[in-house]
Amino acid sequence: MREWILALAAMAGSVSATAQTISMPIDRGFWTNATEKCASVHHGYVFDGKRWGALYYYGPGGSMGPAAELEPITQTRAVDDGFTQMQFGGYDGAGYFRVKPLGQDRALYRVGAPFRDEIQETDETLIRCSFASLSPKMQAALRRHAPGLAVR
Repeated sequence: MREWILALAAMAGSVSATAQTISMPIDRGFWTNATEKCASVHHGYVFDGKRWGALYYYGPGGSMGPAAELEPITQTRAVDDGFTQMQFGGYDGAGYFRVKPLGQDRALYRVGAPFRDEIQETDETLIRCSFASLSPKMQAALRRHAPGLAVR
């Protein structure tokens, strides 16, 4: 009986930790490359308050999908140059995923990936698209994979 109570208490503790909203320096929403137009975009990133990742259509002209690669953010922390680093799954390896606000509905997304004896960084300037500004197809993808963001 005692083991059962301890197990239940442990599960209850982990549920509340995973249910909490993650603090990020950017707003929740659908983010895409600054070179794209919100009305015609078929790929981008989602931050729904708890998860971050890619949401996209693929194939010729974005004719297949949608596909979602959304991962729960387990922790964030401030790092150099105004960036916030996201940690996924309790693991913080050599690579990293970082965001930095650049003003209203703009952010810099930096990915650091190990390559040989160094970390290669790639930066993408992102814009946040309102739900109403997205195509019906991308709105359907958000409704399916991040329903909390499907607000007009």
